[in-house]
This record gives sequence, C-alpha cells and structure tokens, in this order.
Amino acid sequence: MAILTVASVPSVPLAKPSEVFREVSKSGSNTPEPVTFGECSPSRPDPLVGYLKNRFSTCQITNVRHQRRACPDSACPLVAELLARVVVIRNMEPSQRRVVIGHEVAILSHHGLPDTTRFGIDMTCTAKNPAGSADCDASETKLTKSIADWKAQRIEYTGFTMRGEDVPNSADPPQIQAEKRTWYKLGRSLFIEGEIGDLDAPPLSSDVRCDVADYVQGSRCVFPKTPMFLLDVRDSYGRLVSDAFRGDIAGTYPGPSEGRYYAGNASTRSGKRTYPLTRIQHDRAARDTNKAVAERYCAARWGPDWHTGPDGTVIECAVYPFNTTLDGAGLSPGTTEGPSFTVKPVLSPVCHAMEEALSDFLGRNHILDGDQFWVWLLE
Repeated sequence: MAILTVASVPSVPLAKPSEVFREVSKSGSNTPEPVTFGECSPSRPDPLVGYLKNRFSTCQITNVRHQRRACPDSACPLVAELLARVVVIRNMEPSQRRVVIGHEVAILSHHGLPDTTRFGIDMTCTAKNPAGSADCDASETKLTKSIADWKAQRIEYTGFTMRGEDVPNSADPPQIQAEKRTWYKLGRSLFIEGEIGDLDAPPLSSDVRCDVADYVQGSRCVFPKTPMFLLDVRDSYGRLVSDAFRGDIAGTYPGPSEGRYYAGNASTRSGKRTYPLTRIQHDRAARDTNKAVAERYCAARWGPDWHTGPDGTVIECAVYPFNTTLDGAGLSPGTTEGPSFTVKPVLSPVCHAMEEALSDFLGRNHILDGDQFWVWLLE
C-alpha cells in the first residue's frame, strides 16, 4: 500500500523585532493601508508569525512539499509529489466587523498527481473565549479547487463577519466595559483531497479583537499589533523626543534627576530600546496630572513667564512621554530609578500640531485606552 510522507520547505528564520521596526519606518506614514500579496515576500518573518503590516492587515506564507512514496521507508520510490506556495492576506473592512481573507496558491510543480487533484484550504472563525455571545457568521469555510483550476486562477477571497460580545471583565472601569471588547480566533489549514494522511503544513492562527468604541476609527476589529508612531524630527517637538532617545540623558531636562531612560523607544541600537507607551483615554485626571507636572518643571527651569515668548507669542510646555500616556510626567516625579520625562517650551502652534498628529495616529490605528504603541524617529 502506498504511504504518504510529507516534508515542509525550510522556513525563513524569525526576524528580530528591530528588523521589523526598521522595515516599518520606511513608509514615512502613520496611515494604515491594506496589505497586498506582493508585500508578503519570502524575506518576511517566520510563516507561523507572519507579517503584520498594521493593526488591520496581516499576511503569512506557507511553502509546502507534499510527497507520497510506495512504502513507509524514505528510500522507497517517490510516486507522487506536489510543490506549492500559499500566501494568505487578511484585511479588515473599514467601519465593519468583517475580515476579507485572500489566498494566492501557486502550484510550483507536481508529478504523480493528475490535474484533477483537489488542493484545499480550510478556514475557521471562532470565539476565543467560551463565555459570552461571540461568534462569526460562519464558523468554518472550505475552499477546494483542482490543480488545473488553481493554475488558471490562483487567487480566491473569502470573508467572515464577527458578531456578539464577550462577558465584560468586572475589574475594568465602566468606560472600558462599555466598549464591549471581544476576542476571536482566525484559523487556516491546508489539505489535498484523496491523499492518505494529513498534509503536514503548519496550521495558522491569528487573534482578532473587536469593539464598539466611538473615539477610534478604521475597522471595528484589529489584530493585536503594537503600532509605530512615526515622528518627524525636523520640528522642535520632534527634536525634543530625538534628544531623549539619541542623546545623553544628562543633556535633557529634567532627565537623570527623574529617571534612567525614556519609555516608547523602539530603537534598534543595543541598550536604547525600552518598552511601548500606553494610551490614556478615559482617565482625564491622569492626563491633567501629566500636564500639570510638566508645566511645573517648565516654570522651575525657565521662570514664571516661560509661557510668553518674544512679542507676546504663546509658548506651551512640550513634554515627552506625551500627556495622553500612562508613562507621562506624572508617573513618578522625584525618583531616579525608573523612566524619565523631558520638557521644553515651544511655540503653541508646534505643540498643538504634535497633539493633533498623535491624536490622529491613535484614532486611525484604532488604539484603545490601555493599548500600547511605539515611537520611531524619521530623519
């Protein structure tokens, strides 16, 4: 009896986070865009991890070598073989709780299998947590086509709509409970109809979170990616952050008198990378405290009239980390062991422009209260 054995084409090694961040920074834009098949190249990270372009778009590659021999021994004659490359892209639909999944199946070569052999894709969409009413409009969808049909039309699309909600966490404040944050899991496996045994291509899985929050934009669902706020260093606010990340901390104010490092730094340099910033949306008091502490330090350094510039221009206290984060100036004033913050008086329009850019980024990337993000400096 013929026995099926399967071997996978060696995968690309997992890229270090720093390599991914450097790649993301090249776009020079804080606007999410759909991922395309062409962007999911073999140089991307390990297939099980994939490439998360942004919080709405991800892709993965599976290279498969399917073999059937005349007996279980690897020395037995090879009677059938199929080489294929499968690319999957997942893009969330704007303003919806729906994901569109595209598959590109490239049949690279085959022998011992007729063109009528059917190569299939099994996709699932299920609730991640058993409690609650979360589900999808279809829990499973199978797509099968003959080798000949895949050669003629290698791209197919399928959609899932996420519904229902998880049971709220009683430990969350009412504002977060009202957002109805709900988790789902998207799965994918490959198979060949009529062949003995399973196709040993790794099953893929992606977590998805949906919500009804009204202070963010884009799709109502996201992939759990920590996004990157791209910051232009050519204006004075950007230079403030650049000094914090790249310069000697002793050259910033208050700098070392308040901490040893700056949060949010996604640097690729050894010892510079820290941890992401965390957004504050609902806790107005924490945001106000961050601003008050920053302004107190501006007054202490530049005097009581620090907020008035030449010819009566209005000056504001620029601060990093930003006031809308848990890592702001109110975090731990008076300690030198943890994170630091830095302040500098800048023209009011410059300060407002930065606040608007950050607010737009948080909204466009669907970053909820408590979600994290990195900061990357653009030359």
